[in-house]
Amino acid sequence: MIAEAVSPGFIRRRARLYAGVALVSGTNGKTTTSSMLRAILDGAGTSTVGNESGANLRQGIATSLLRVPVATALAVLEVDEATLTNVMPELEPRVLVLTNVFRDQMDRFGEVERVIELLERSCDLLPEDATILANVDDPLLWPALEHRDPVGFGIRLLQAPASVPSMRVETEVCSRCGEPLVYTSRTFAHLGVAGCSGCSWRSAEPTYVGTITERGGLRLVTLEVAGERLTLPTGGVHNAYNAIAAIAAADQLGVSMSQAVQTLRSFQPRFGRAEQVQVGGRSVWLALMKNPGAAHVLIDEIADDPRVGSVVVSVNDAAADGHDISWIWDVDFERLVRAGLPLVPSGKRVGDVAVRLKYTGGSVEPQHPDPLDAITAALAVCPSDRSPVVLATYTAMLSVRKAFGGQVASLADAPV
Repeated sequence: MIAEAVSPGFIRRRARLYAGVALVSGTNGKTTTSSMLRAILDGAGTSTVGNESGANLRQGIATSLLRVPVATALAVLEVDEATLTNVMPELEPRVLVLTNVFRDQMDRFGEVERVIELLERSCDLLPEDATILANVDDPLLWPALEHRDPVGFGIRLLQAPASVPSMRVETEVCSRCGEPLVYTSRTFAHLGVAGCSGCSWRSAEPTYVGTITERGGLRLVTLEVAGERLTLPTGGVHNAYNAIAAIAAADQLGVSMSQAVQTLRSFQPRFGRAEQVQVGGRSVWLALMKNPGAAHVLIDEIADDPRVGSVVVSVNDAAADGHDISWIWDVDFERLVRAGLPLVPSGKRVGDVAVRLKYTGGSVEPQHPDPLDAITAALAVCPSDRSPVVLATYTAMLSVRKAFGGQVASLADAPV
């Protein structure tokens, strides 16, 4: 705020000092995708700057650019969907990565149609020679961009998932004619390969594709990319999407897919993305739950991970979380109950969480607004050979990390 106050036009002038700018936007995956892309570029010898803390509004972007640039450096920035139109003319990116569209912070965005409109307007502001990379498996996002000739990335499954989700996150209808979509394969939520039952629309073939060959709960996911085997030290189909998006962007910026894969093998998860803390010699995993889409894929991995023994559900309603938390009723917490996991309500909206979890019909522990109290309660009902997971919204995750005084390590360091 100070930089822009004393130097109007700071972002525009600063961006010109870099060899190029790459932006990442969309509902879920911005922080991890941009972190992966920076890791790939740094590993290839191209220095980068970016908003590594995830501060993706205008002030966070300006702060990231305060660092004195090297002439050959690239700026890799994640940008909030509503901020994208504001900063696009100033940053003039070479590459724009769009991850997906889900309902999120409904007090800010309303429904997904509003987010799609924002992303479309942002694409209109791109330089003529810029490349749009978009998730071809998102039947909400891709049809809105097809006429702009985007480059697509996607994920394929070697085997169909063992279970079909009992709750659908978004309405699955054709954006052209409104008829129901029919899926030939589904990765998670509304993402997958689909076609319209009423018109000729079909999912396009991705230019960049990753095929998942192994899933290891929260611990790992293995995919094949361009003939290369990539095992990420963090689990989830969502992270497979983040990886293929970062690999695609790196390729557009001149780093080979083979080199990108090699770098990502040692990638470490960022803020709340399968991190761990130690409590009395036991591991507790942290997982950021922003919205129904994010919660859906995390719950799927948690329920299938035999090392998980209990779950804390912590929800805040600060501006960064979204004041409207009604989305918790769209989350399939029942999946955790079917997996036999005790649940502990927590966060500033602990009462609402407790009511929601009561309706799961599962084992729900007394509510604990304080994060340490909630984790202690989760440890008490967790088998000694397993670990609790904290599912938390953004500021709730900040509270957890603050309570532990920064004693946060990567899940990759956890004993297997």
